[in-house]
Amino acid sequence: MKGGLFAVLIAGLGLAPAVSLAQSPSQSGLALSAPAPSAPASVPRLIISTDIAAGLVDTHGGQTLVPVPFDIDHDYTADANYLPQDFDDGLTVAAALNMDAAGLVDVLAIVPTFGNATLPAEMAVARFITQTLKGRDDIPVVPGALLPAGQIFNPTATWFDGSKVKVTGRTGSFAAACRNPGVEKMEQILLEAGSFGLPSKVTILSKGPATDIACLLLTSPKSALKQIEEIIFLASQLEGEVTEINGIPINDFNVRMDPLGAAMALAVDRVNVPMRFMTFQLTSGMSQKGNIFAWNRATYPGPPRPATKQQRASYKWLMKATKERRKYFTSIFGTPEGPFDQFTLIATLRPDLFDCVRGRVYVQMCPYPAWSRKYPVDSNGDPTQEPYNAANNPCPTHGGEYSESLSVVPAVIFATQSAADKRKVVSGKPGIDGNLPTFGGKPARKALVCTDFVSKAARKTFQDLLTTWTW
Repeated sequence: MKGGLFAVLIAGLGLAPAVSLAQSPSQSGLALSAPAPSAPASVPRLIISTDIAAGLVDTHGGQTLVPVPFDIDHDYTADANYLPQDFDDGLTVAAALNMDAAGLVDVLAIVPTFGNATLPAEMAVARFITQTLKGRDDIPVVPGALLPAGQIFNPTATWFDGSKVKVTGRTGSFAAACRNPGVEKMEQILLEAGSFGLPSKVTILSKGPATDIACLLLTSPKSALKQIEEIIFLASQLEGEVTEINGIPINDFNVRMDPLGAAMALAVDRVNVPMRFMTFQLTSGMSQKGNIFAWNRATYPGPPRPATKQQRASYKWLMKATKERRKYFTSIFGTPEGPFDQFTLIATLRPDLFDCVRGRVYVQMCPYPAWSRKYPVDSNGDPTQEPYNAANNPCPTHGGEYSESLSVVPAVIFATQSAADKRKVVSGKPGIDGNLPTFGGKPARKALVCTDFVSKAARKTFQDLLTTWTW
């Protein structure tokens, strides 16, 4: 591609390139023999924590590792979670790598974590997109959490004398179990930040379960954590509001997969790390009827012309690999799937596009789940209520009018739009079977809470950024 054409495209979006596309080995289709030049100080430096699953038909990574579970009578049923998985993580990574090649961001590492799919399969996707589609062998792709580091659906372990095994703190069981190569790589990058004349701060995009983020905040040296510019989460919903797509309630999947990890990430206050939450009130908006911005050839034209063979191959693969998920999503919600995880990436470049206020973020415990030893039963041991229909339910997507499938959500993350809110970091009935501790009554986390675009023009700029860089 000619650098002049690319400069015109970038200028139209209000961004200044550090290098022309013609200078980028990844976009020319050439193999890289050395790391790409470092981006200038004004360019966001990114670590991407992601449950990337574009193109996969797999089971959710944090629940079961087999597609056909057996019951006590040796009968089997198909795992309802074995399905075409989300592709927004993959599109976000592809766009970030394209931006990196043009000098708009500096991607330092990609750390897959369990979530949408199993970690081994996600590693294959991450490496394929990064190394094969984009030719970026210089960017580390390092495995993160294989499973939640805490016990989510089981009672807390006890010692021989009956006392509970401590979960929280730097000496607790979570910290003892959570370290993995991905966390080690993130810590290494942060410790090295500021060396060799590079800018010191690093932004972390948290687009999957927060297990690795919580581990990093809990176990890494303070000197490393001080190099975090911001952690941008795709998580949370406004306090008390139901999040729906076309009238169908949805859950906060990243929190559902590891509520303990989410609570840990909010509770750790060894260093005041800035956090930003892209709420589902914002990110679900472009999947709603009358407001669709779908990933398809009608909306996304592919790489700017003229395109290299590698660029065309990348766009063709992404379109083909995501076809089954697009059909699956439409069969449920009646509309195609719009962007979700992409909001975290664009927020690093253009935070001014979003309406964000200083608020508080906390974890709300839902009623006793059906697996709890405290679940209400009669004298015969039979349940006396449905798990999603408990009285005075504080979780808005639980209740008689909603799907029974939402009963698997043991906790949700709520965001308030006031930093003066007096909530605790864990609200409700904490400690259900030991799954979520109280964290000593710590206050809810102060954070930026993003709920909308600032204007129609901002929404248009967001769309233009995605159509220009996602291929």
